[in-house]
Amino acid sequence: MPKNTIKNSENSTILEDLVGDWNLERFYDNGAKVLGKANFTKTNANVFEYSEKGVMILADGKEMMCARKYFYKPSPTGFEVYFFENPKELFQNIILKKEKNGNLSAKATHFCAKDVYASSYKFFNDRHFEITHVVCGPKKEYTSKGVFKKI
Repeated sequence: MPKNTIKNSENSTILEDLVGDWNLERFYDNGAKVLGKANFTKTNANVFEYSEKGVMILADGKEMMCARKYFYKPSPTGFEVYFFENPKELFQNIILKKEKNGNLSAKATHFCAKDVYASSYKFFNDRHFEITHVVCGPKKEYTSKGVFKKI
């Protein structure tokens, strides 16, 4: 395990720190954006439920309601993100690294048929975090950056 990789006891702490309500702004490279609220709830000792609701504003100004959910579970080197399904299907395995400034970061990949989600996660000491997805493939081609600020 690399020296700056986070150990299991700290992984539970990062997920515990996420519990609560967050303001969400997600920006897409096509000019669309999502404005809304996100929430992390601890459902049992090893499962955290993520949910978000908001409005997607397309580049032409049209609006639509949107929502999504995931499960987060601590892992030995970070945490895992699962689609909100039964049975649970792994979306990404997040291996956290501590940066010199004390912030946490990670990179992860997900293969959805022939499309690839290359993601980065950044957790800052000032109670906000960012998740960026660069999606490439025959069916999808976009970049999104979600900015979450603790309420």
